Amino acid sequence: MSHKEEFLQSCLVLDTETNSDDYKIAEIIESGFVIREGDGWTIFQEFHKPIDRLIPPKVESICYITNEMVEDSPAFIDSKETFQSVVDGYSAGYLVAHNHFYDMRVLERHGIDTTNHNWICTWRMAKKLFNGVESVEETNLPYLRFALKLDVPIEMRCHRAGNDSYMTAKLLEFFVDMMEESGLLDKDAPYGPQIAQWAADPIIYERMPFGKHKGELMTEIPHSYWQWGMKNTDWFNEEADNFDPDLAASIHKALGID
Repeated sequence: MSHKEEFLQSCLVLDTETNSDDYKIAEIIESGFVIREGDGWTIFQEFHKPIDRLIPPKVESICYITNEMVEDSPAFIDSKETFQSVVDGYSAGYLVAHNHFYDMRVLERHGIDTTNHNWICTWRMAKKLFNGVESVEETNLPYLRFALKLDVPIEMRCHRAGNDSYMTAKLLEFFVDMMEESGLLDKDAPYGPQIAQWAADPIIYERMPFGKHKGELMTEIPHSYWQWGMKNTDWFNEEADNFDPDLAASIHKALGID
């Protein structure tokens, strides 16, 4: 078995659809994951009825999951043991998600323990692999699905937990191939630890990725702007959700700070 295939089989790729984009109050309305079987991915997904609040129209319009569709489904809390058992089956491997921070926090809020698991975020991989690549305009999953021409059936709708898990898995395959071709992987060593470490290392932005100075070289942005950011944002607060370690590392490099 190749190192690539060994790595893919060690991955549980998952996604959650929720009734809010705020993980502190979000309730899971659909859970999904894919596992590697043979040379493909098998999809699992399940509806869940929220307990505290209905699915708002905005969410219904995005994921096409309505309150009527989940009315007779169990709340996630009633089936969390099954989901936990699946997660625990990959304790020696990797949990993979696109923007893993959100899914990790949502699952944690619902009683799923992933503290002993290694996470790999394909959103972070995308930001790192396409850092400075102007032809790739966005790094969200629906955009990358089409921009990279992933092998995903056109009828497979985005923003459904199982479907997004499948797209994330195909994206992961694409990225492993990119890393192989770019010489980012030692082909004689297991891929999992290499990919996890590479993804965790800071992304050094050459140009500001957002804000009033978006697109400008980091080395040309006035120091006064960074001083303003330290006083008025959470970019540099390691305890805040908005803490951006990549931006901090990029600023340090631009300023010549070790």
